[in-house]
Amino acid sequence: MRKKRWLWIWALLIAGPALGQQDRFRKSPPVPDPLPALVLPEIERTELINGLTVAVVSRPGQPFISLDLVIRAGESQSPETLPGLASFTAEMLSRGTALVSAAEFEERIDGIGGEFRTTVTPDFSRLSLRFLDDSLDRAIETLSQMVLQPDFSEREIVALKRTLFYDLKQKQKDPEFVGRRQLLRVLFKSHPYGRSFFNEEVFKNLTRKDVQAFYELYYRPNNALLALSGNVDLATAVRRVGRYLSPWARKEIEWPSAPSPRVNSEDRVCFVNFPEAQEATLVIGNVVFPFPESDYFPLAALIQVLGGTPFSRLFMNLREAKEYAYSAFSKLELFQNCACYTITAAVVPSAAGASIREIRREIDRLTREKVGNFELEQAKSYLIGNFPIRISPLDQLNRYVSELLAFSWGESRWNRFGDNVILVDSEQLLGAAQKHLLPKPVVVIVGDMSLLFDSLQDIDRLEVYDLKGNLLYTMSKGVEE
Repeated sequence: MRKKRWLWIWALLIAGPALGQQDRFRKSPPVPDPLPALVLPEIERTELINGLTVAVVSRPGQPFISLDLVIRAGESQSPETLPGLASFTAEMLSRGTALVSAAEFEERIDGIGGEFRTTVTPDFSRLSLRFLDDSLDRAIETLSQMVLQPDFSEREIVALKRTLFYDLKQKQKDPEFVGRRQLLRVLFKSHPYGRSFFNEEVFKNLTRKDVQAFYELYYRPNNALLALSGNVDLATAVRRVGRYLSPWARKEIEWPSAPSPRVNSEDRVCFVNFPEAQEATLVIGNVVFPFPESDYFPLAALIQVLGGTPFSRLFMNLREAKEYAYSAFSKLELFQNCACYTITAAVVPSAAGASIREIRREIDRLTREKVGNFELEQAKSYLIGNFPIRISPLDQLNRYVSELLAFSWGESRWNRFGDNVILVDSEQLLGAAQKHLLPKPVVVIVGDMSLLFDSLQDIDRLEVYDLKGNLLYTMSKGVEE
C-alpha cells in the first residue's frame, strides 16, 4: 500500500511541471513564424492636362476592376452653418442628370456587374465603383456623367433628405456609433473636423443652391485623383479616362488655413443615456497631434499592444482576468494632419467605473514601462501579417491606394511597410506612449442611466449629453449640479 502511494506521489511530481507548461502554453500565444517578404505591385500614375491624377495598380487575371474617385473635400470643408453638406453633395451625384435618371444609373451599374457607393470623411469624398473588367468604357462613361452633369433636382433632394434622415436614425440605435460620434464631437469641438459628426436634423436646412455651390467650388479635376486596380494598365486607363473626363474644367481653389486640433489634457467623462441598453459601452480616446510620419509605426505597434487583438492587454485584463467586459479593443484612426486613438469596450453596467479605472491603468503602464520583447514581437508580427490580408480584396486594395495618394503617405506605407514595422523597438514604443498617451483621454459612456447610476458615483464630474450632442447637465459625485 505504501509503495502504491509513493508511486502516485512520484507521478504527480513528474506530471506537475508538464501540466504547468501546458497551462502557460494555453495562456500565451505561440511565437510567430518568420513572415515572407512582401512585394506589392507598382503604383503607376500620371496627371492629365486638366490636372486629374490617374493611378493604376495592375492586377492581371482579376475579373473585376475597382475604381475610386477621390475629391479632396470632405466634411471639414462644409460651411460651419451647414454640416453634412459634403456628404449630401456626394450622395446627390448618383441621383441623376437632366438626361439620365437615378433609376437608369442603377440599371447601368447592374448591367456591368457593378456596385457603387460613396464615402465622405472629414478630409475627402470618395466615389467607389466596382465592375467587370470588360466594362471599363461603360463604367467611366457612367461615372463621368455623374460627375460632369449632375442635375441636383428638387425632387431628388427631397427624397435624399428623407433617406439620409432615416439612415442616421437607424445608426443611432448602435451604442458604439453613438459613443464614437460623441467622443469625436468633444475632441474636435473647435475644429472643422467636428462638422463630420452631425445629427439627422442638419439635412433639413440644405438647399439646391447650397449643393450646387459646394459642387462648383470643390468638384474640380485638379482637386481630385482617380485610382484603378485590376486587369488594366496605365496606358489603357489614361486613354479611357481622358476620353470621358478631359472636358472636366479645372479651377484653382483657395484653401483657408485650418486651426490645429487640440489634444485633450483634462479629466472629462461624458455620458449619453441609452435607455434599455443591457450593457455599458465605453469609448475612450484622444487626438494625436502633431503626428509626424516617424511616429506612425511606433504608435501603430503601441495601439496593437494595448488592444489590437484578443491577446492584447485590454482584452486580457477586462475580459479574461476581471470578467468586466464582453469585448475591449483599441484602434488608430488617421486624418490629414493628425490621428486619433480610440478604445471601445462593452462592459457589464455594474463594472463601468471599475473598467474605466483599469483602462486608464493600462494606458498609464505603457507610459512608464517598456513593452517586453515577446509582446512587442507579437504586435509587430500581427501588423506585418495582417497588412497583405487587409488589402487582399481588390476594393480594399484600391481604397488603400487612393488614401495613400490622397494623404501623400509614400513608399513607407507601401512596399516598405513591413521593413518599417520590423525596425520598431521598445524604446520607440515608450517614447510614443509618453508623447501621445500621457495627455488625459476623454471618456464617453453610453448606457442606461438607471443601470449605471451606482457605478458612476465616484466620478468627480460627469457631463450628460443627449443624442444630438447637446449638454443637458453635469453631475458631481452622483449629484446634479
